Amino acid sequence: MRIIVLIITIFFMGNSSYAEELINTNEKAEIELLKILDHMRNGNNESALVIAESLSKNYPNFKLGKIIYADLLSSYLQKKPLLGSDSNNQGLNDLKSEAKARINFKSIYKKNDLLPKSIIKLADNIKFAFLIELTKSRLYVIKNNNGIPEIIADFYVSIGKEGFNKEISGDNKTPVGIYKITSHLIDEDLPELYGIGAYPLNYPNAWDRKNNKTGYGIWIHGVPRDVYSRPPLTSEGCVVTSNHTLKKLEKYINIRNTPVVLVENVQWIKRNIWHNNNNEAVNFVREWREIWESLDPHEFISLHSINFKSKKHDFEKRVAHILRIVKQKEYINIKIENLNLFYYPKNKDLIYSDFRQHYNSNNFNTSSNKKLFWKKEKDGKWRIIYEDT
Repeated sequence: MRIIVLIITIFFMGNSSYAEELINTNEKAEIELLKILDHMRNGNNESALVIAESLSKNYPNFKLGKIIYADLLSSYLQKKPLLGSDSNNQGLNDLKSEAKARINFKSIYKKNDLLPKSIIKLADNIKFAFLIELTKSRLYVIKNNNGIPEIIADFYVSIGKEGFNKEISGDNKTPVGIYKITSHLIDEDLPELYGIGAYPLNYPNAWDRKNNKTGYGIWIHGVPRDVYSRPPLTSEGCVVTSNHTLKKLEKYINIRNTPVVLVENVQWIKRNIWHNNNNEAVNFVREWREIWESLDPHEFISLHSINFKSKKHDFEKRVAHILRIVKQKEYINIKIENLNLFYYPKNKDLIYSDFRQHYNSNNFNTSSNKKLFWKKEKDGKWRIIYEDT
């Protein structure tokens, strides 16, 4: 949680030139670390050892670099790897956790040409999205390739001290769900804790509020300039990256548009299965539009779950509303723009649709952002369980 105090203070530890020097040093160290990890994942431990030795000498304050160098050296000498040993030193254990999270990560999607199931369709106005796999401390950058989610990069991140699935304010957990980046908080307006910037998320979202989740201040942000990165479980619920990574992510972010999907584990699926899921979801959204335009109230009501909720209606009130509205209509035209579709995390058979709706009828016209949550019920039919406009 963040309590934002709008006070101008000095965040640069003396002067701006020193701060810039720290940023450059940290970036160079991070770049070298990534080279080491790449060699290690490809089984080139001797090449990794050479770079790690240089990293340890050139950046003596980079503790993670020293841990990895020691592990490579002990492995080379056929001793027990340092990362596998126990320690009573919490700081050392945190560094080991970070090293393991970085080294053990394997990008299976690249070799097998797989797509993330959770992202069914990205709207035409969305160029990029972020998918964060919480159990693996990994952020994937998703490119919108004509609606298809293509992974173009991935980065190490840290999450909440108590893990994930945030429920209440102050639980130090990172949310599981689908969010958007709402703003960009710049370096000059932030305490040093958040590094070179922060991107707040719209937690709690509509589904969180429906389920009585509380809290605020969930951001994607950097680290202090005298810190290279952070262990996997160290934030108060935010997603934390190195400042070097945060600068890379900046070019992919479109404020109020970029989706951020936070899941426990990414379910990777083959392209033909992804296309089947996409066709099914697009079809039932199209059916919703066509039935509403047909002015058949009973067919339209049948698209709603008996457990339906919105800000104003339960199922009975929604039925009465539909029956009343249809009597007044000579025609209804619905235009859907910028349709996003996601399987909602931690909810089996729940699909979230987010789009711009243009509604036109003989006595009322409006445009609004609509969020429909669809539940696959026992008869195999997808019905609306929650609506937010």
